[in-house]
Amino acid sequence: MFGFSRFIYFISFLALLGPTIAANLYRMDFRPPAQVQREGGLLSKNPEGTGSVIDHVKNLLGNDDPWVSTTSDKKIARGGATSPGNAYVYYIDPTGLKPVDTLKAFQKINEPHPHPGEKEFSIHGFIPWDHIVKWDTYTRGKKTGTTTRQEFEQSQGSSAKGRSIPFVA
Repeated sequence: MFGFSRFIYFISFLALLGPTIAANLYRMDFRPPAQVQREGGLLSKNPEGTGSVIDHVKNLLGNDDPWVSTTSDKKIARGGATSPGNAYVYYIDPTGLKPVDTLKAFQKINEPHPHPGEKEFSIHGFIPWDHIVKWDTYTRGKKTGTTTRQEFEQSQGSSAKGRSIPFVA
């Protein structure tokens, strides 16, 4: 009667599994999905670059920046989508991408983060197309739609994924 039930075991399992379930990351970008697909994903300025994530956050790398900025906070990503044209907030599955928590990177070197409120996670090189789950489209700061990658690929008449990297969990 007072022993562990299957329900308790299940809840315990979920509690242990919780930290391993990846949450989405977000990126606001002006590049439309068709361009992002053609390019194979969300590219950094220099995917082959070697600059550090610290220099990336400090904005010292210019056109040699190998990092793609994302955030763990959808509101922050959405806040940049206020241009007169279209802007897109991409939802990214970070599984296998090795995102770097920039807050922790600055803590590790005992330096204050210049933009701690951005909740930035940076990804080296590029974010492959097949890691983009969906996106919200904004026009003049107003959300006008949500499209999944699968819906988009079906509307294009193919399931082409563009350039990709092997998915390793």
